[in-house]
Amino acid sequence: MLRLHYFSDNPALAVDDDEESVYSIDLIKEFEAVGRAWKAFLADWLLKEEDESQIFVKFFKFHKCYDLIPTSAKLVVFDTQLLVKKAFFALVYNGVRAAPLWDSQRQNFVGMLTITDFIKILQMYYTSPNVAMDELEEHKLETWRQVLQGSVMPLVSIGPDSSLFEAIRMLITNRIHRLPVIDPETGNVLYILTHKRILRFLFLYINELPKPAYLQSKLRDLRIGTLNDIETATEETSIIEALRKFVNRRVSALPLIDENGRLKDIYAKFDVINLAAEKTYNNLDVSLKTANEHRNEWFEGVQKCTLDETLFDVMERIVRAEVHRLVVVDEEDKVIGIISLSDLLMYLVLRPTGECGAGGTSLRNEHASIEEKDENTISDPSTDKSPRKENIQEETPIQETELEETECQDQ
Repeated sequence: MLRLHYFSDNPALAVDDDEESVYSIDLIKEFEAVGRAWKAFLADWLLKEEDESQIFVKFFKFHKCYDLIPTSAKLVVFDTQLLVKKAFFALVYNGVRAAPLWDSQRQNFVGMLTITDFIKILQMYYTSPNVAMDELEEHKLETWRQVLQGSVMPLVSIGPDSSLFEAIRMLITNRIHRLPVIDPETGNVLYILTHKRILRFLFLYINELPKPAYLQSKLRDLRIGTLNDIETATEETSIIEALRKFVNRRVSALPLIDENGRLKDIYAKFDVINLAAEKTYNNLDVSLKTANEHRNEWFEGVQKCTLDETLFDVMERIVRAEVHRLVVVDEEDKVIGIISLSDLLMYLVLRPTGECGAGGTSLRNEHASIEEKDENTISDPSTDKSPRKENIQEETPIQETELEETECQDQ
């Protein structure tokens, strides 16, 4: 069962106070249990593949986007008339990283709101800790979309009957992090696909599947990820400077290093949401060290690897740790690279088909970062099919006092 939580400032859309509006995160099933017989059938079928580089390609072409949709989940939706401030409070409150945007006048979905948008808002309007950001308090999401008109891109979506291979291709070639699955008949958003969820789905089967020999190759030999020109920061770097790095370099995380280049911590885009949770976005001149002292329970932690580890070990670590990237360090713990979920999926799935950058390494080595176009803001599709809205259950805007109970998980 999919539960939609619709946020709007329109009082006419409010629901009764006694209605149960949010499922406990503990009650949401990730995936249905995968039967042993089904795994065995799939493994036998893939064992017949003579070209081992095609094993994961066939696996993802065989499965549909529908296979990844859990039997019980929630989807947060924002009205474009909602205040920017309330929207980002709602992300925190519901424990999600992004949400589809519903235009009640057009009667269709017009894009995604992401943490990247919050960062751009802060960077645009922040001047000093002594000046309140009134625009952030007063602007609606629709207003912000108009401000970003020059960088608006069409909404990228996929149907439930499309293959996971196609979903991976769309995520990586469009350099986005989240791909809405939209019902072609109703136009309703069913689910949001991410790199993390797709790789985690693969690992439900990984022990039964035939394993290509390259999984036991070392990163040093495969050259996966970004291994040069790594954007870093120090604990003394200010938040506003980190935001500039996120936007200008289009990266999703900054390894924090000491004076010798050794890894000490990390500051990711997602950490910026703490500014909304604690309402501390009026002072962005504080250091990242101070900012990291206020991390909440959803902090992913600093996960790292070395070039002498195998590809399979790296895949397993990133899945088990439920992180978006690993920092590559040398024997002295000095930062030498980054390997992301998109890098792994590109190597496993797009490289064998020739649909990736030269040499099969990260597209970030040739262009701007894959990881960090991140839906690149609230987009405006003119061709999207209009959904029927009668199945969307409305919800009153959250109260700021409710933020203390937030549990934030990946969406």
